[in-house]
Amino acid sequence: MDNGKLRKEKEQPRTQGAAGSDVYLLSPTSRPGVKHLPMIRFTLIPQTLDFRGFDGVILTSRQGVIALDEVSGGAWKALPAAAIGKQTASEIEARGGRVIYMATKAYGDVLAKELAERFPEMRWLYARPKVVVSKIAADLRKAGIEVEEAVIYETSCVPYDASRKPGPGSVLIFTAPSIVRCFFENFGWEEGWQAVAIGTKTAQAFPETVNCHVAPSTSIDEAVEFARNLAPNPLN
Repeated sequence: MDNGKLRKEKEQPRTQGAAGSDVYLLSPTSRPGVKHLPMIRFTLIPQTLDFRGFDGVILTSRQGVIALDEVSGGAWKALPAAAIGKQTASEIEARGGRVIYMATKAYGDVLAKELAERFPEMRWLYARPKVVVSKIAADLRKAGIEVEEAVIYETSCVPYDASRKPGPGSVLIFTAPSIVRCFFENFGWEEGWQAVAIGTKTAQAFPETVNCHVAPSTSIDEAVEFARNLAPNPLN
């Protein structure tokens, strides 16, 4: 038995779904075993941040952690952090920060509600992108929690020409509403494509004419596995 050959075969990533269609991940970060077609890019907004007077920092994406680290030169790590989900929490810890709380579900309204209930006396700095979908700051203020916002980065669409358009029957994984918008700006929508949305807000960003599968969790890895195992018959 050629064990070397077997090992090589096992290491080859599978980039197709159950029907033999290509699976595309449209987020800025790639994953093994799927094609990567990033729809958005990030631009830092340089500024001087004063962390004095705050009891904690709120972070809602992996990119937000990266941006805050670069903008502040790491000074944010003096404060405990609240994370919206596992990927954000992992990035906080990987960069030397301390996670004081992670939302039970990776949604802004859930995070705001739980922070208001668990930390009613804390004053928060919410480090965020220029455009947001959730109303974390407004929800916290409504609950009587002190919060200040710092816009530390912005997103823009990556332009593609028609040669990069996914082929017929492709399974497309969308991780945020902005990615839905940028994909449609680049390619529109074709019958036969299947959409997988991470989170209900991402699913709601699609036009009513497009049906989509909602991934079983907000984990990109789980969404990738879900996309690979979709039934052969597309929803749309």
